[in-house]
Amino acid sequence: MTHPEWFQRVAHDLRDPLSPMQTAVYLLRSGDISEEERTRMLDLIERQGMRLSGMIDELGDCLRATRGNLVGRRTEVDLGVLAALGIARADAAPLRCEDGPRGMRMLGDDSRLQQLLRILRELSLSAEEVLPAPLFLERDGRRARLHRRLVCPADFLDEPARLLDGPLPAALGQGLGLQLPLAAAIIREHDGQIRAEAEPGGRVALVAELPLLA
Repeated sequence: MTHPEWFQRVAHDLRDPLSPMQTAVYLLRSGDISEEERTRMLDLIERQGMRLSGMIDELGDCLRATRGNLVGRRTEVDLGVLAALGIARADAAPLRCEDGPRGMRMLGDDSRLQQLLRILRELSLSAEEVLPAPLFLERDGRRARLHRRLVCPADFLDEPARLLDGPLPAALGQGLGLQLPLAAAIIREHDGQIRAEAEPGGRVALVAELPLLA
């Protein structure tokens, strides 16, 4: 899941939020700032702290995935309901369901499935991507199919499967670039599968399938 060159960037990426946080703390301690600047510094610390926390979570998830224990206890959940709940935010990607979101029961770790849905909704690989982009959900017999189209860098169009196999380059994605490999790990630990397919117009389709209960 990880490549040796990726580790060379981890220290840099983890340190990147620390510099503005340290500057903000110095200014707050100096006391020589306005109330407006104080509020701005506190917002900066909170924002960069959340960014750092997200990257640390990515590292932890990466280690769990390499050991095959990313997914915890499974219970009966409805994938359609989880997907519908995830779009409650005003800026979330719309959900397109052919037959409505209900009736897609499966055994799964609901927190990891929500993580998967969040990755598929929010992922962007190009500045040309128009977000929010729709996430499609449909039932195909005893499998649920999730489908998302993305604008894809030309480097990946010849072998789009590479998007799923290793960390994304620093210029793509967010955090440490592990969103798609983690999504793939969540799907596989739920006995599902995911593929990336090149499409006309410089796009790639991500298609994930998960087994449903009878």
